[in-house]
Amino acid sequence: MPFKKIGKNKNISPSGRIFTDKQVKLYYATDGFKKMDEEEMKSLKKNTNPKMKKKDLKEYIHSKFIVSEQRRDQYDFPRLNEITGQERRDIMKYFEILRQSGIVNMFGSYPILNWTRDDLYRFLYGERKDPESLENQIEEEEYDNEDGENDSDISMLEEKLKHINYLLDNKRYIRDVLIRAALQRIENTTGNHEHNHVQRVFEKMGREAWEFWVGIQSIN
Repeated sequence: MPFKKIGKNKNISPSGRIFTDKQVKLYYATDGFKKMDEEEMKSLKKNTNPKMKKKDLKEYIHSKFIVSEQRRDQYDFPRLNEITGQERRDIMKYFEILRQSGIVNMFGSYPILNWTRDDLYRFLYGERKDPESLENQIEEEEYDNEDGENDSDISMLEEKLKHINYLLDNKRYIRDVLIRAALQRIENTTGNHEHNHVQRVFEKMGREAWEFWVGIQSIN
């Protein structure tokens, strides 16, 4: 498993997970974690940070897309020709709200674009980050906030709730954009509308949308 250095004590695997320098050394020392016992694996999972700050994203972007001084103005990311300009902007906004929500590691976030609204809700419910759970947390904080000590926590929860509602409210629209784009690409290329092929192209569109978002960050 090749790792890419993206920051101080941060390395990214091909699957998008973040590992520390120590964990990378452990990976090679144990033949890809094959020689680790169950307790060591639990410790590794616990210590692997799923969150990504914007600074880390910027470092990753420059390591991936800025190849050389001679190619400074050339960016290697999909153009999404099957998607309109407004739809691209909507997808970019969706990714940005997704990043701000902090619910998922952005390096591996692109499959969420292919999810249904119910898929996303089930994921959020399992993480206790669905709207109802957040509203209950806000109520609990407000109940114990006689002296205003919890104001900052309440503000953070309210901001997260706003992001979560946006992601849920726009989930179907974003998914429909990718479906239409996938069908348009098939129409322009193979013409193969078998279910498995359509699904693969649909999932690829989600990946390309993420690469487009990452690429756009590199020139902002």
